[in-house]
Amino acid sequence: MNNQILRFFAPRQARMLALTSFLALGLGACEVTDLEPQDSVAEGTAFEDAAKVNLSVAGLYNAAQSGFYDPLNGTALAVRGYPFGAAATELDDIRGEDVVDLAGFFGIVYANTITPSSPNVVNMWSTLYALINQSNVVIEGVRAAGTKNLIPAPEALAFEGEARFLRALAYHELLLHFAKPYADGQGSAEGVPVRDFAINSTSTLERARVQGRNTVAEGYTLMLEDLKFAEENLPATRTGGIANKVTRATKGAAIALRQRLLLHQGNYAGVVTEGAKLIAGTTAFTSPIGSYALTATPLAAFPGIAGATVENIFSIENSSDDNPGVNGALPSFFGSNSPAPVGIGGRGLIAVSPVLYNSSFWTCTDLRRTQLLQMAPTRYFSFKYRDVATGSDFAPIIRYAEVLLNQAEAQARLGKQAEALALLNAVRNRAVTTVADQYTAASFANQTSLIQAILNERRVEFVAEGFRWDDIHRLIVDPTFKSGGIPRKFSAAQTVMANYKCGTPVTVTGSVAPIPYTDPRFLWPIPSVEIANNPNIAQNPGY
Repeated sequence: MNNQILRFFAPRQARMLALTSFLALGLGACEVTDLEPQDSVAEGTAFEDAAKVNLSVAGLYNAAQSGFYDPLNGTALAVRGYPFGAAATELDDIRGEDVVDLAGFFGIVYANTITPSSPNVVNMWSTLYALINQSNVVIEGVRAAGTKNLIPAPEALAFEGEARFLRALAYHELLLHFAKPYADGQGSAEGVPVRDFAINSTSTLERARVQGRNTVAEGYTLMLEDLKFAEENLPATRTGGIANKVTRATKGAAIALRQRLLLHQGNYAGVVTEGAKLIAGTTAFTSPIGSYALTATPLAAFPGIAGATVENIFSIENSSDDNPGVNGALPSFFGSNSPAPVGIGGRGLIAVSPVLYNSSFWTCTDLRRTQLLQMAPTRYFSFKYRDVATGSDFAPIIRYAEVLLNQAEAQARLGKQAEALALLNAVRNRAVTTVADQYTAASFANQTSLIQAILNERRVEFVAEGFRWDDIHRLIVDPTFKSGGIPRKFSAAQTVMANYKCGTPVTVTGSVAPIPYTDPRFLWPIPSVEIANNPNIAQNPGY
């Protein structure tokens, strides 16, 4: 990723705020205390021409990939892939039961002992709002540049589309952790502050200081509007190498993210409408937009250093000179800590749990067990990320497999069982090659059993990609498929080879207690620094 990026800073009055206020309101980017960085462009001249605008937009992706990490203990800021370079993937998975936090790196989150001052919570909030604020600055800047004819109108709209795509992605991550799901009250619950304006002056800073929480529904309204605009104005494809094709937002990425949000809303007809834009075929599916398709094998979807395949719709780029570091990179965390050829020499911080490994719905002949898992030496780790040396594995945000499984679930819920089964099998059968283990219409007694199979498939297909919390959160009040809360989890001591038995239900009781939805700890607390600086933001109950 190009390190020569734009960094925005508030005016002098705002810069005099305490660092905590700076972080809470999302002012600035990675080096929040560096007031005169050499690799920056002043906001006043950042939108004078297409080259500078492009530099500004590159800064957005950098903010999404390597925002600051503040330990909150007086030590220096660092980069650990907050919010989307690695952190969202890791945190969203360890909130569930399908992986195990072995070394306590995310211990307070894994054990559900978070507080309003927990660094993981504070830094996700801060870096997501930093990305949102930078997106708002770009949106306002390119609109002005287009109006003044400093850049062609179509370019201005496309640049705005990128900013609005990233803004929507950030808001959804906030709502997943700090607010109740849409299904609980159809969006009437308190969400997060929805800021569609740039905080770049004293007046906008004060406006942000007194803004309360919008409803969840209001957040979804903005996100869906953003993605509709992005779909209408972004290019279908990009040139400039494989990295550019998947690490800058496209029309297909906007549609796919919109499909995801509609699934979280329970708008299954809407999911099907959006999915139909990206799905052609009856058994082997491809996309008319962007030419997305499944790779031939599960392993081919994760090429490591190569970065991307036809299956990637949108990823966050990591590279040898710009990555989350040994304390944050995906291969460091999810990769085994044994040296090659037994392992990959990662840190071995997050293992695949026996809870998932032993599940009856994950057949023992599934190629994802052999191609995408690695036993080294006494536990199973993900093999999806492998470049330990340089940390260049891209963070997969949207894959074509998700689009197909989103569509499968929506079709099944609408009673279209044949269509749902074909979509499910497209994803599953590239891994389940034994005919006896493959699904047919006779495999399902009713609609409910088919939907459950699709939900199970998501757990297998997306483990180590950060989807488990998404599904726990959105299904929490589903009348048939209630997730119940944060499930019981295995401890590191329980995650040993003796407890990995394919096809045999786990008989050991996980030692990390479950958290029901009624427990305040199901939601993350609003960071205390935000509460201290904004009297109108209500804290989540119980904190």
